[in-house]
Amino acid sequence: MNAPPYSHARPATLHRQLILRGLLPMTLVALALCGALGVLHMRSLSAEARTVARIQAIRLGASLEAASNEDAVRYALTRALSRSAPTESLTLRRDDAPDLVIDSGRRVPDGRALRVRLNTSLGELETVSDATSLHERRAAAAIMTLLLCCGVLAVFLLTKRAMERDVIAPIEGMRDRIDAFLHPRQSGPVLRGGNASELSAIDALLDELVDLRRRHDTAMADALRQRLQDIARHTRFIEQIGDHFRQPLQALALFVAGMQPGDDLRQRAVLGQMRANLTRLNELLDGLLAMARFDAGAVEPRAVGLIASDLFVRERAAIEEEASRLGVDVHWRGGHLPLHGDPALLGELLHRLVANAVVSTPNGRVLVAVRRRGDAVRLEVRDNGMGLEPSQQERVFEEFTRLPGHAGYGIALAVARRIVDTLGGSIGVRSRPGRGTLFWVQLEGAAIGPPVRATANLSRHPAL
Repeated sequence: MNAPPYSHARPATLHRQLILRGLLPMTLVALALCGALGVLHMRSLSAEARTVARIQAIRLGASLEAASNEDAVRYALTRALSRSAPTESLTLRRDDAPDLVIDSGRRVPDGRALRVRLNTSLGELETVSDATSLHERRAAAAIMTLLLCCGVLAVFLLTKRAMERDVIAPIEGMRDRIDAFLHPRQSGPVLRGGNASELSAIDALLDELVDLRRRHDTAMADALRQRLQDIARHTRFIEQIGDHFRQPLQALALFVAGMQPGDDLRQRAVLGQMRANLTRLNELLDGLLAMARFDAGAVEPRAVGLIASDLFVRERAAIEEEASRLGVDVHWRGGHLPLHGDPALLGELLHRLVANAVVSTPNGRVLVAVRRRGDAVRLEVRDNGMGLEPSQQERVFEEFTRLPGHAGYGIALAVARRIVDTLGGSIGVRSRPGRGTLFWVQLEGAAIGPPVRATANLSRHPAL
């Protein structure tokens, strides 16, 4: 902390490190590749010119096959030479006769002759071709290679300038911001180690950040451990509270069930009220304990693969008696759809939504549908009951929000929302007064396998 302030000017060491170790090696490699490419191209041009000259020499040699005397040989070579540009002249060296020289009359510039020797049946044939075009193409290749190298150097200079502006300056700014974050009381950026370079200063600051992160992770681990202990303590507390409340209620329910009012109508009415209130107290206790478990984080979903019909079968058996008593016709759609989720939580969620719809729709109809949306599964419970006002829709998932016609305490939908939050989904409601209500739940990533076309249009089911 007592080291002298670091200068704000850009250090030459960082500049050299970035240029010499980063950009310059790539530039040298690019220049070497350009030079090698130019050399290979010029060699390929020379090989091409020699191949063409040799092919022409072979054609000239082939013209000698039909010649039978001196005049015929000269005539054949002269005629073939006239059609073999850019071959300018040829010499036929024979062992039993003087050398035969034929010239086209075109002059080959000095230093531009390309000679090819070929053995024929009459002797050795030497051709002289004009290589001016070869030298021009090689000169053009050399110029192109030079221009390419100049382009590489220009890119190097531009990149060097951009690196100085876009890399070195941001590194300085990053160092200053990290230093200001770690040492807010310092008047300026500080270097550790006296004459250390810019990168060394950043390394020192990053070491401090790593240490700070380590302390933060330790604190977070301690906080998480404490939170888990709190959850365990709250879970035990909830279980104890449930036991303490449930035992007297069960004893009272047994006592009431054993009462025989006889023929007294007043006593029968009082006994019926007592039984109804005990049922409502048990439902209230179950709902409060369920909300407490979800709020304490004591519920951990365990997802498995299942079929929607598994949930439908259990819920149909649980709701059948209440639906028959209220005259509600319940329809089920999409039972063949496979999905991935917690059967217990999904079953409880379905039960609370369906039970709410049945109570809201006496002598009506309820549609329970499960369909697929991409990799998500959407559960819809639709009824043709009295519907909800907009003000009721805004707080329908709040605790103790009682809906019209419901005798409960407004706990079921609040628990349903907590179940959906635990499953990582979303829940909502759409309703119009007098036109029924639709509760929907969407669980992302709960679908299994490829999309099924048959489940794509369940939302278009005719209105109930």
